Amino acid sequence: MYNSLSQYIRFFYRFLFTLLLALSIFVYGNIYGVDKSLAATTSNLYDIGNPILSEIWIDPVNGNDNNTGVTPSLSLRTLTEAWERTENLTNSGYRLNLMPGTYSCEPDERADNCLNYFGNRRGSYQRPLIIQAVNGKHTVTIRGGFDFQNVSYLYLIDLDLKGGGTLPVNISGNNLLHIASADHLLIRGLSVVGPDCNNDYCNNLQEVLKVNQSQHIYVENSEFAGAWHSVVDYFAVQYGHFINNNLHTAGQWCMYIKGGSAYLQIEGNELHHGYLGFQAGQSSNLAVMQTPWLHYEAYDIKFFNNIMHDIEGVGMSVAGGYNILMAYNTLYNVGTDQANGFPFFQAVFGERGCSATDEIPNPAQLCQNLISVGGWGSYVESENLEAIPNKNLFIYNNIFYNPKGKSTLYTHFTVLPSRERPLEFENIPDPIKADDSLAIRGNIIWNGLSDHPLGLDSDSGCKDDNPTCNTSKLLSENSINSIEPQLTNPDGGDFRPSNSSANQSNFTAYAIPDFSWSDIPKNPVVPQGNLSNLITKDRDGVLRGSADIPGAYTYSGNNLLSDTDRIFNWLEAKFPDIINPSGTLSQTTLSGYYYRYYIGTGAYIAEKDGQLYYLGEISGWEVLNIGTVTQLLAIAVASGY
Repeated sequence: MYNSLSQYIRFFYRFLFTLLLALSIFVYGNIYGVDKSLAATTSNLYDIGNPILSEIWIDPVNGNDNNTGVTPSLSLRTLTEAWERTENLTNSGYRLNLMPGTYSCEPDERADNCLNYFGNRRGSYQRPLIIQAVNGKHTVTIRGGFDFQNVSYLYLIDLDLKGGGTLPVNISGNNLLHIASADHLLIRGLSVVGPDCNNDYCNNLQEVLKVNQSQHIYVENSEFAGAWHSVVDYFAVQYGHFINNNLHTAGQWCMYIKGGSAYLQIEGNELHHGYLGFQAGQSSNLAVMQTPWLHYEAYDIKFFNNIMHDIEGVGMSVAGGYNILMAYNTLYNVGTDQANGFPFFQAVFGERGCSATDEIPNPAQLCQNLISVGGWGSYVESENLEAIPNKNLFIYNNIFYNPKGKSTLYTHFTVLPSRERPLEFENIPDPIKADDSLAIRGNIIWNGLSDHPLGLDSDSGCKDDNPTCNTSKLLSENSINSIEPQLTNPDGGDFRPSNSSANQSNFTAYAIPDFSWSDIPKNPVVPQGNLSNLITKDRDGVLRGSADIPGAYTYSGNNLLSDTDRIFNWLEAKFPDIINPSGTLSQTTLSGYYYRYYIGTGAYIAEKDGQLYYLGEISGWEVLNIGTVTQLLAIAVASGY
């Protein structure tokens, strides 16, 4: 009926200032960030706090690098010049305010001269470096992306990075956003997008986001897309989270983490239209791994409340992981490649080698040094071999759903059998196992014909003598081709259970036990991770109660939502450019107002005493009364909400 939110607002009510709401809201949200309780997921967003900042302004059109840069009218022209002026972080941090426009590669865009390299800045929590689009998302474009190295407390906010194909690429060569040797780095509201193509004939980006040997990396509410290999690649990254991001268009993996990556929470994301989904672990060179994370490829990874769809290859995979939780995810139209054949989930071995690099032409001595303190790998120069086992994999309460006409080619799951440790590999258990303490419980699986193979046989793991994973347990503790999920509109992007669905509600999710750290290798000592596997809310922020069900969404349709939440959901669907991202958790903490905050646009919608209010850019940041619950609910219901 209405083409814009402003038309809709004008139709119902005129301006109505509600000072109490405005003041209360702005106590919790300001230019530095939002209150942690407003996260769209069960996790807390990174809290920027109230840092001490000096302002530097950059304008790519009207700026001049001979200016002071201290006001918009005296803006600099280039990021390079602005970065040079941040060298002294003793008294204050810096916010680099990017005025709207397109920022060319620096110093220029010739193939060998597009650097966009920024490094050697160690800020602090009180004195960080912030690079931010002044006017919000999609107002600033960085051609060629960035290469950051040796930085601390760097926050990138609301920037668009474009490169690859016919566009330039920064000095890292094949990544659009490359980060190395960093700590406490925040990526919020970014669009990091390469060519709309997933092969190396039309795309020269190997990865879109590549993070190496870094700690405390927080990635929120961003888009990453367009690589011939993998969209997101973490190597030796410890601590942080990856929340509410959109990953797509990958020739191989949407995301993998490897090389001793640890203590990462990956939640509320959407992974789609990549050839492969998500993998904890992969293949690493021992010579460049970091002490003490020298055993497994991945430690303490929690992957939950994610949506994965339209992925031809495997959906979820573990390759050399310890204490890996994959729970409450919804997978739809996954593993459907009929040429190569992939399962929904696989437990395979990680790979490890001792290989020469440009920086390390003779790696054997480094590998021997790491093995001498307890590291796993080869003591001679060698290619990567499948050698890294899995231990403590919890695959709980997921929905694996291929609709009619779609199925995996061979099996639901793949679990590799035990094998002998490779020669010349030290400290690794012998035999190595892919299914040590693997538990697959509480999952709803709908895939192919009723007799579609489980994937466990004489040539696989999870044999009858495995107490946590065997054919009998999998058949009794999961719903396998007995309950077809009924989702609202999965082909249209809504993976919530439909209003009419009673199917999922007939299968109760399993309680997830906590992890232990007692069976970790003793040398070198690896810091303990988060042992709790308690997941209290679903992807919409709805509390998971005693009637909890599998999948990313716990409630069975909007019939269990309040009238106000149904209106909120309708507004999110109707006006995604103005209030986003969708699925934000409702709050009731500001003077009785029931509201949602949308980090993507900085907007709020709220209800009190039967009236609904909007605060955001479309209203000039004035609080507007947009109608009553009764009026808006009638329209929302007519629209299917």
